[in-house]
Amino acid sequence: MSQEKVSQFYLEENTIRIIAFEVVILTVATLLFQWKYLALFLAVDFAIRAFTYFPTPLKTIAKFFTTQFKLEPKPVFAAPKKFAAGVGFLFSLSIFILFHFQLNTAAFAVGGILLFCAVLESFFKICVGCYVYDWVVAPFVKQS
Repeated sequence: MSQEKVSQFYLEENTIRIIAFEVVILTVATLLFQWKYLALFLAVDFAIRAFTYFPTPLKTIAKFFTTQFKLEPKPVFAAPKKFAAGVGFLFSLSIFILFHFQLNTAAFAVGGILLFCAVLESFFKICVGCYVYDWVVAPFVKQS
């Protein structure tokens, strides 16, 4: 299998965990200061990661750290991670919309869930979106 095919089906785990830590920091800032445009930035970053293979600002920063700290690459299957990024997109977009319409309590609730999931991924290597993918999406994906 060519390197291009491998990179299409696999992502690098250390990079993903650093991105999750960046999401923790940005979500905390979004909620503390009620910066709805920071939530929009997160939504765009999540959307690019979920629906394309283009680099994003958060991924670029994470790759810089993996290179600087010479972290050993650990490939993980891409489909569940991309699904989780899609869920992150929906959560971040929801936070933006809720803050925009001054539904702050709901924005904090959605932000708290996003924050919880990002902490689990970053610090404990637990991907909630990946579990949802395994339970909901994978059973319907035709295995060849």
